[in-house]
Amino acid sequence: MEATTNQNTQSNTVVLDEWFGNFIDSIKTDHFLITEDIAPVEKKRLYNDLIFGNQRSLVSKMRETSTMYFITEIITEYVKEIKNQHKHPLKLALALSDSKILVWSVINDNDEETEDALLIAEAKINGKYHQNGFYLNSTILEKSDNAEVPAHYQIIIG
Repeated sequence: MEATTNQNTQSNTVVLDEWFGNFIDSIKTDHFLITEDIAPVEKKRLYNDLIFGNQRSLVSKMRETSTMYFITEIITEYVKEIKNQHKHPLKLALALSDSKILVWSVINDNDEETEDALLIAEAKINGKYHQNGFYLNSTILEKSDNAEVPAHYQIIIG
């Protein structure tokens, strides 16, 4: 057991040393690009914010990046979940609203199985991502409602 622990510790040290080495090399490269005035504008802004302690800008950029990350993950997992349940809506459209992803779906009249599948997919995703401050909010309509997808939604299916 002690030998395994030693091997894990050594392995972790190698990974740690490699990661820090790559990170330091990256910072040195950025330093060169900035001092030669050939760095991209965004990179210059990031380092200026770091150097001069512009916390508001840094936090805002982190929020923007994390929002894009979580929204991408949520949409990808939601679509996979619907696909896994083998119950597809006739129409599926998405819109973004701060921390919500709005879902607009149209199903056949009285198709409770597809409605349940959509609600289960939403519940699974919300259960996983609610602690990160993001969630899905579904509107499920039947075909006979003859409702048009609102203009601010992006149609995924249909």
